[in-house]
Amino acid sequence: MKRILLSLAVLCIISTTFAQNKMRVEVQVKGLQDTTLILGYHYGSKKLVADTIRVDSKGKGVFKRDTLMDAGLYLVLTPNMRYFEIILDKDQEFKVTTDTADLFTNLKFEGSVDNQVFLDYQNKSSDLYKKRKPVFDKLKWYYDIKDTTIYSKKQREIQRDSIKILQNQLETIRKEMIAYEDGIIKAYPTSLLSSILLCTRELDIPDYPRNEKGEITDSLFKYTYMKNHYFDKVQLGDSRLLRTPVYEMKIENYFDRELLQIPDSIIPEVDKLMGKILEQEKKGYEGKMYYYTLHHMFMKYQNPKYMGLDNIFVYIMEQYYLKKKLPAKVIADTAYMAKIEKRYNEMSKNRIGIKAPNFVAYSNKDEWMQLNSIQADYIVLYFWDTDCGHCKKNIPEWHDLYVQNEFKKKGVACILFYTQTEMEQWKKFIVDKGLDDCINVFDPYQNTNFRQNYDIYSTPVSYVLDKNKKIIAKRIPPETIVDLLNHELERNKKTQNTTNQKQEQPAPNQKNTSQKK
Repeated sequence: MKRILLSLAVLCIISTTFAQNKMRVEVQVKGLQDTTLILGYHYGSKKLVADTIRVDSKGKGVFKRDTLMDAGLYLVLTPNMRYFEIILDKDQEFKVTTDTADLFTNLKFEGSVDNQVFLDYQNKSSDLYKKRKPVFDKLKWYYDIKDTTIYSKKQREIQRDSIKILQNQLETIRKEMIAYEDGIIKAYPTSLLSSILLCTRELDIPDYPRNEKGEITDSLFKYTYMKNHYFDKVQLGDSRLLRTPVYEMKIENYFDRELLQIPDSIIPEVDKLMGKILEQEKKGYEGKMYYYTLHHMFMKYQNPKYMGLDNIFVYIMEQYYLKKKLPAKVIADTAYMAKIEKRYNEMSKNRIGIKAPNFVAYSNKDEWMQLNSIQADYIVLYFWDTDCGHCKKNIPEWHDLYVQNEFKKKGVACILFYTQTEMEQWKKFIVDKGLDDCINVFDPYQNTNFRQNYDIYSTPVSYVLDKNKKIIAKRIPPETIVDLLNHELERNKKTQNTTNQKQEQPAPNQKNTSQKK
């Protein structure tokens, strides 16, 4: 009898364990019949498909798997691409019903605490938004007033009082929402919703430190505080955040809006973030959060929005990929790692701030020309091709601007580097477009390695070099080159004038012999 009871107990445990390790979500969308529902999920800024089912004449269907889905924020999409969201976490067996008349308003859950809390949170957020919007709109109306002088002094005082009242109302609503969120986080500290709320929480930055007179003693305090505490509340070891949109949004906001958009500002923050993830995730280079974040940064700065930020991409390749601070499966992909190394070799030689690779090329004057032999305050180097439609427009456009701005007289040399080998076609283009006042060169034997040294995978490509052949700009259009050169030339002129003035001033205690006795 004891053996029978023991066997039944073991069977019960096994059955319970099996039940807890599968996904079964019963869905009914009233108003749908004999059609499909899609189960999608967030993956950063992407929305991907996890499963598709058929629903019957009553709009009923079941999403099911024998194993648990990766935890995250999922979407149930109707045929017209309207959707509602559900949370899949540890408990993935529940029922959900709604109606096509209003998917969100009619949403109901049965057997899921996570989703009921999430639904209550959405309803609370919606209610507070309805309270907030008219207050915000009224405040915006006051802020949009361009000329307050049309109002009397008394009217302006009333406006200031009204603005203060509206600001206080917004702050009250904000605090109510934060208090509600804090209640969720306290009651369900390990839930996915709590992790989402912490990730989206804005940072409260203290006021500037001041002396006894009320004067600010550290003007960089808020910026420094923000950098040191921006990710404090984010659960950087919680890989469930990867299947939500909030984690990627947090990263994007930090690196695009909060930091100075220069490599020296961004690179240390990449290292700092990766270090924090390693510390919290405790899975080394195999952690999902670690590699997702690293790969996201890798892709983000491969083709950055601002010139010069590709230096960050080179740094990430050098310090993480080439040093193999990567998951074992990535390192094992030798073809992929070879591509990374090749790309690094191509980009590391033409970064902004380093000296441009030298080359010896043949000119249309039937002589060899070396880049390092050209003496000029600035050099505009353009790589182009006669068969490139964009080049046919871009090169003459740049040349016209070069002539109009008299850059040659101002010490700016222009090198037009033809990337192919059809000499007659090349020379004809030079004559037809009147480009002979530029230095026209090409590589007849294709042995200068210019494509790798200057990362030429398409044309046209521009570089701007200073007098020491250091790269100061690249891949910018003609009008931007003009703006850059004019700025640089004006800056040089001011510097030279300042230097001349200092040289003309007599030294202290030195008699000015030009004065009459």
